[in-house]
Amino acid sequence: MRINDRSLAYALLRIALGVNFAGHGLIRIYNGVGPFAASTAEHLAKSPLPHNFTLGFSYAIPFLEAVLGLTLILGVFTRISLVCGAVFMMALTIGVTANQQWDVASQQLLYSVVFFLLLFLIEHNALALDNYLRSTPSAN
Repeated sequence: MRINDRSLAYALLRIALGVNFAGHGLIRIYNGVGPFAASTAEHLAKSPLPHNFTLGFSYAIPFLEAVLGLTLILGVFTRISLVCGAVFMMALTIGVTANQQWDVASQQLLYSVVFFLLLFLIEHNALALDNYLRSTPSAN
């Protein structure tokens, strides 16, 4: 079986984004979510966002990153993962723009573009567990 170049390129970009997200999340979980959440909430203390909201969301960030990353690496629930990832990036961008971190907002826009491209080109998602799971006959 020969995989065409577009499907291969798509898989490589999807997996690269997944490794990036999974790496962020899993390392933050490994190092302790509490210190990460406290540091993030403290960093956003000068923003107009409510402290309890930023602290609660900061506790969720590593787990969201890990789940999004792992699903993208495996190519499972790809479409919903890409949509959730794009919405997640919007939420993060709200935080950094409220804190006037324009350089970070620019970096997050780049992630958003990658999510958009992967969703836009999803018909090239041939190397993914989604395809295997969809083609597996159901047991009766």
